[in-house]
Amino acid sequence: MIFYYSGTGNSLWVAQVISKYQNERLIDIASELQKDQEEYIYDLDRKEKIGFVFPTYSWAPPRIVEDFIKKIKFNGYRQHYLFSVYTCGSDTGCMSKYLDNMFKDKKMEIYYTAFIQMPENFITMFDLDSTLLRNKKLEDAQKNIVTINEEIKDRRLHAFDKDKYYIMDYFKTYIVKPLFYIFCMGTSKFNVDNKCNSCGLCVKVCPYKNIELYKGRPMWSQNCTKCMACICRCPQEAIQYGKATRKKGRYYNPLLKQEKKDSEPI
Repeated sequence: MIFYYSGTGNSLWVAQVISKYQNERLIDIASELQKDQEEYIYDLDRKEKIGFVFPTYSWAPPRIVEDFIKKIKFNGYRQHYLFSVYTCGSDTGCMSKYLDNMFKDKKMEIYYTAFIQMPENFITMFDLDSTLLRNKKLEDAQKNIVTINEEIKDRRLHAFDKDKYYIMDYFKTYIVKPLFYIFCMGTSKFNVDNKCNSCGLCVKVCPYKNIELYKGRPMWSQNCTKCMACICRCPQEAIQYGKATRKKGRYYNPLLKQEKKDSEPI
C-alpha cells in the first residue's frame, strides 16, 4: 500500500515505479482527503508494505501529507514494514528525523527513508533548472530508484543517526518551514493572462479544490499548498504569480509523458 502526493509529477513518477516493482496498491492522498473524513482507515494484509511518497516543501513534508498521516489508521498493523521516499530539487533538511517523530506519535515505526533529487519546479520563488541539469537529475533518478526498489524489496533498515544533521538542517526544517506556511501560502498574486481558454484543467488538478472558474477564468481561494500544479500544468501557460513567473518556463515530469506515450497502442 503506497500513498502518494504530487503536484508536478516528480513524486507521482516515483510512486508509480515503486508501486509497480513492489506490487503494492497506489493511493492518492489528495483524492482521499477530498472525502473529508475524521479518520482514514485501511485494512492491511499480513505481508503488505506501507509506503509514503511525496515532495519536500520547505525541508519537511507538505502540510497536506501531514494532515493525512495524522488521520490515518491501519487495521491489522503489526509492525509492518513502513518506508518513505521523498523528492526535492536540492536538500531535505531533517526530513527523516521529522518523519520518524511523526510516526512515533502514532506508535508506528518507520524503517526506511530515501531521497531522490528531481528537477526544480517551485517557479514562484526559483528558476527552473537548465535543460542540462534537468536531464542529469532525471537520469540519476532513474538509476537511484532501481537501488531504492531493491532495498525496499529486501526490507532494508535505515538508521536515523542524529549526528548526520547539522544545525542548519534543524533551522531549515523546524524554523524556516513554519515561517514558509505563514508568509508564502497567499494566493492574491495568482492571475491569468489573455492566453487562458477556460479549459478548467487548473480546477481539476488542484489537490485542495481551491480553484473555481468564474466567467471562464480561474479564481483562487486561500486554501493553497503551493504545489505548482495549476501554474505548471496549464496548457496555455496562462497562469502567472505576480511578476515572479513571467518569462519562466513550466515543468511537468517528462518521464510520465514518455511512459504514457509508450503505453499507447501503435
